[in-house]
Amino acid sequence: MINEGESGALVEEWVELANGCVCCTVKHSLVQALEQLVQMKKKLDHILLETTGLANPAPLASVLWLDDQLESSVKLDSIVTVVDAKNLRFQLNRHRDSSSFPEAFLQIAFADVVILNKVDLVSQEQSEGALEELENEIHSINSLANIIRSIRCEVDLSQILNRQAYDATHATHLEALLEESKSLSSGDLHDSGVCTLCINQMEAVDLHKVRLWIEEILWDKKYGMDVYRCKGVLRVGNSDQLHTLQAVREIYEIVPTRQWRNEEKQMNRIVFIGNILY
Repeated sequence: MINEGESGALVEEWVELANGCVCCTVKHSLVQALEQLVQMKKKLDHILLETTGLANPAPLASVLWLDDQLESSVKLDSIVTVVDAKNLRFQLNRHRDSSSFPEAFLQIAFADVVILNKVDLVSQEQSEGALEELENEIHSINSLANIIRSIRCEVDLSQILNRQAYDATHATHLEALLEESKSLSSGDLHDSGVCTLCINQMEAVDLHKVRLWIEEILWDKKYGMDVYRCKGVLRVGNSDQLHTLQAVREIYEIVPTRQWRNEEKQMNRIVFIGNILY
């Protein structure tokens, strides 16, 4: 971390971690190190954590979000994935028929924001329709991701910072889920690839039964579903509160968010992002 010291001089400061991958072997040490940073520097607005391009974001996302639920001083804001527009289709097609999925699928599946970079290289050789096809390809994996086109990764920071993607009460997340006409499912549901599945139901649900059902899917892999992310809104019986559901791998929460508004059609809508969703 580089800060401005006395007389405007730049001073490097370090928080040391044990050797290992931050996404698996030292992820808990990383959280402790981040909390140390916050204690050292009270005025930190954001911490940008850049992992290797081969990283699986799931373990790190889970531990950071769990730490947030335990009232840690560090809160997971969002996951941003940079995609190479020129080589994306090659990377995806290379593993599409494989029983295991490379990091390209996982990083897109877990992303809240996808930066589609090097779009100038695509548009130089192909038509504008090629970029739209790439965006459709990304949304076929994760229909909830916000896609930003870029050249040399130059983006407005307001589009990637303070997204509050893990804040159940944030209005932005509810808009897409409550937009009844918007289709959030993707791909062929009998395809074994990574995709998005959206389930809709109008009748009020029993919250206890929903918890049991979600736990069977996330914990016991019921129906063979391997869920990476899950978001949803619930119409709970005997309650005037809109409840939100969010999950990262096995960790989930269902919380009352606000009252249903008069103009809203009360419903249940749950979006699963994962593998073998049928």
